[in-house]
Amino acid sequence: MHWMASLLLAACAALPVNDEVPIAFRGYWVPQAQSCDAQLGLVVERDRLVLKNGTETRTFQDIDVCHACVGGSKSDGIEIWLIPEFGTARPSPFIVRLNADKVLDVTRISVKDDSLKQRFPLHGLPLRRCAK
Repeated sequence: MHWMASLLLAACAALPVNDEVPIAFRGYWVPQAQSCDAQLGLVVERDRLVLKNGTETRTFQDIDVCHACVGGSKSDGIEIWLIPEFGTARPSPFIVRLNADKVLDVTRISVKDDSLKQRFPLHGLPLRRCAK
C-alpha cells in the first residue's frame, strides 16, 4: 500500500502547476533604456506570457510560478521565476526572473531557444514594468 501512495505522489509531481501570475507582476515589461511605447517587450498576464517585437508576437501558457527556484527551501521569496510550457513535452524555451538578482522591480529573461533570441532580443536585458 505504501508503494501505491508513493506512485500517486510521483504522478502528481509530474503534472503542470499552472499557477496564476501574481497581480503585482502583470503588465507590459520593456527594456529599461526604452520608453513604455517600445515595440520590444514582454506582456505578463494572469495565465500567459507574450513576447512582442513590433507586430510579431508569440504566446506561451502552462506557466509554473516558482517562488523557491532561487534558494530552494531557504528561499526568501524575493526572486520569482515564471517558467512557460512547464510540464509539457517541450522544454521551456525561456525563464522570466521577476525581481532578478533580488533587485525589486527588475525582470530579466533567460532565453534558451536560439530562434526566440533572434526574433525577440530580450535575453539578459533588465526590463521594467510600465504603468497601466
